[in-house]
Parts: sequence; structure tokens; C-alpha cells
Amino acid sequence: DLSRIKRYIQSNKTASALWKRMLQSAERILKEPPAEYRIPDGLRLLGTSRRVLRRVYTLALAYRLTGRAAFAQRCIKELKKAASFPDWNPRHFLDTAEMSHAFAIGYDWLYEVLDPATRAVLLRAIVEKGLGPGLKCYRGTARYGWWTRSQHNWNQVCNGGLGIAALAVADEQEALAGEILTNALRSIQRPSRRYAPDGAWGEGPGYWNYATFYHVCFLAALKSALGTDFGLSKAPGFDRTGLFPIAMTGPTGLSFNFADAHAGRIQAPQLFWFAREFSLPVCSWYEQKHARPHPLD
Repeated sequence: DLSRIKRYIQSNKTASALWKRMLQSAERILKEPPAEYRIPDGLRLLGTSRRVLRRVYTLALAYRLTGRAAFAQRCIKELKKAASFPDWNPRHFLDTAEMSHAFAIGYDWLYEVLDPATRAVLLRAIVEKGLGPGLKCYRGTARYGWWTRSQHNWNQVCNGGLGIAALAVADEQEALAGEILTNALRSIQRPSRRYAPDGAWGEGPGYWNYATFYHVCFLAALKSALGTDFGLSKAPGFDRTGLFPIAMTGPTGLSFNFADAHAGRIQAPQLFWFAREFSLPVCSWYEQKHARPHPLD
């Protein structure tokens, strides 16, 4: 998709503006120190994991689109620092899952510029700090593995992060990756059923965004790496769930904060995936049902 994205940046004003903002973010990160191992509330490393994930996506994509070595080297510095952490805080497994996601993207997108020693460091971190604790969850030997049986956002984030990481290292760790993927594919079917019948999500639009982002990332990674998502995208209601945040957003731009959600603006890049995967504009089903455009269009 890199060639297509480059062409799109040149031809589309919105894409060009987004690219400019992302490049500015990448330039700022070059001047910032790597994230530190911090658990400020005594429970969560999540802020650090998300910071690493955001930086890896920003820097690695900036490198892939510009070829500037500075972006790649700063991304590698970030990853090596996080690889040196004592753990990725598996007791609050969202932290481990999001860090595994970050390392999977960095390891895959920068593979060609990683020297053998750095590849080994990143691979070891993924296996020992990400997939290893994940395997204990699936096997039922970890006290923090309850999320494998849940039907809400924790399931998709944890299975998604581990699944993407397993795909990234499957060439080197075939048996481990196979067991992780087998379990992730089985477990994620639990929340998949919650999109039925019409794509609504019981946790509200805020957690719809978090859960569905990871759900889509995992499905897209499966398609990219293996050529199939094993039918997960065909779960009842899933093709309509892109309409949910639109229907749940008022004319002020704030979302309806029922259940465990906030009233913030929903910024959901996975909507682009829904539009392309199902070959329909995100609002088409709504328009067909109501025979008029959505007021937010």
C-alpha cells in the first residue's frame, strides 16, 4: 500500500494535510527521550505502552514514506529502550498487549534496516515479555488471563496485540506463533458475537472505538500476512458496526456517553477499513434504511 499512499498524499488535500501533521509529529519525536518504565498509579504501564505504540507507528511510517534514516534510528532507539524494561506489566494485560503491538509493527516495518543483534533483541523481547505471558493466559496458568474469556474490549485489545505480534515473528517462532494465533482466533469470537444483529456495541461509542480498532488491526494483519481473516469479518453485524459511532454522535460532535463511555469526539481510523473492506461508504446502510443522508454527512 505504500505506493498508493504516496500517490494519495499527492492527489488528496485531506491526506496531504494529515501527512504534514504526522511528519511534524515525527520531527518532534526525534528530539524527545525514549519512554521510561513508569507505573504512576501502581497498576498501569498503559500510558508508556501507548506512547511507544504511537511513536513506533509515526516514526516507522515516516521512514517508509520518506526513506530518512533518522526516523528509523529513533524508532529503533525507542524499541531497544522498551526491550530493556523488566516486563511489560502483564498483571494489567492491556499494557502487555499494546506494547506487543508496538514491537510487532517496529520489527516488521523496519526489519530491513535492523542489524542482526538488534533483531535478536527485539525478537527476544516480543517472545519473553509479550507472547510468553500471553501463552500462560491461554493455557490458564496465569492469574491475569481472565480476559481470554471476556466479551468486551479487553478481549479484542489483548488478542489483537498478541495476534499481530505472533504474525510478526512467525518465521522465527513458528510453534509459539501458531499456538498464540490458534487461541487468539478462538477467543476473539466471543466479542465478535456482540456486534450482532446491527453493529451496535454495548460498552458505548468510546469503548467501541478502542475495541474495534484492535479488532480491525488484527483482521487486517491476518489478511496481509496469511491472505485470510478466517471468516471473522463475516460475523453478524460486523459489516454495519462502522455506522454505530455515526449514529451515536450528536450535532455538536460529541458522542452519547452511555454505558462505560465518555462524551468525547470519536476519531476512528478503522472506518477507512470498513469502507474499503465492504466496498460501501460508511453511511450507505443508514441512507438505505432512512432514504435520506445522515445529518452529519
